[in-house]
Amino acid sequence: MNKIIITLAVSIICIIPQLVVAQNASTQIRPKNIYGEFGFGTGQTIIANETKSYLRTALGGSFEPVFAGNLATAFYYAPSTWKGLGIGTRLMWSGGPGAVGENGDDYFYNYYNFSFSAKYYALSRTFNKGLYLRLSLGTGQLTTKRANEASNSFIHQFAIGNTISGNIGYSFLVGKNAISLEGHFERSSRSGTINGLGDKTLRSGQIGANIIYSF
Repeated sequence: MNKIIITLAVSIICIIPQLVVAQNASTQIRPKNIYGEFGFGTGQTIIANETKSYLRTALGGSFEPVFAGNLATAFYYAPSTWKGLGIGTRLMWSGGPGAVGENGDDYFYNYYNFSFSAKYYALSRTFNKGLYLRLSLGTGQLTTKRANEASNSFIHQFAIGNTISGNIGYSFLVGKNAISLEGHFERSSRSGTINGLGDKTLRSGQIGANIIYSF
């Protein structure tokens, strides 16, 4: 039994260096096809006048949205043979701090969308390098809330629907990774049931800017 154990140990010790060499060679030869990114930013939420009217009915008051904070993460498949094009998925969340509205109550909102996304480096034809355009089509939820802490009363309104967003940005290489600055443009159309009005479509959008770290 001891001889068998010693034989196996010697065999493993001999094989490991060969596996390491093979793995290193594979890593050097195989091109990178999968890219991830994480980013944050800010933007001005824009709510259509008709939607403001619906929310006034739903929440019992109105407010003007303040700047929202953005968080985004994405993954792209972008082989070098696609010459700067990557396709994948993207998740983005936005939320605004409390804004004082009618009757002195606080109004909050947040929304998210999960999208199919395409990102294209038109000039460099190399993914993660230089000027790029991004188009994302997806679906998600909008949540608005009216809160009165003194009376401990809260009113919510939900809506679910579609979002289209576009970005134009520039990626700066940092070693094997990149940091990007981009402009963000978004338009959403979501449906919700409003007391006294029934099913209505809530339209909103955002104009903002993000910083993206790609790896």
